[in-house]
Amino acid sequence: MPRLPAPTVIAQRAVHTDTHQLTVSTIRIAADYYDTAVFDDSPDKRHTEMLIGGYVIDSSSKRGLDREAGMDNHREALIALRDETPQPGGTQ
Repeated sequence: MPRLPAPTVIAQRAVHTDTHQLTVSTIRIAADYYDTAVFDDSPDKRHTEMLIGGYVIDSSSKRGLDREAGMDNHREALIALRDETPQPGGTQ
């Protein structure tokens, strides 16, 4: 069975505000598969499983089928992290 290449970080940015410490990360998983997720950077993980910008923090991701779509997802998540506050109700 052929081995797939290891995921590669394409873009990653931390956004720390008065209300949250989060990171948006986009990785390339295969030739045409980009995955964007939001992670909680706070020491107590207070925002894990909360919603922001359509993401469940530390749980969900959005797939892009090419680099352009992956970077669009990354930019949209980054804007949400800058403009929104995590909200309860994200458990999947």
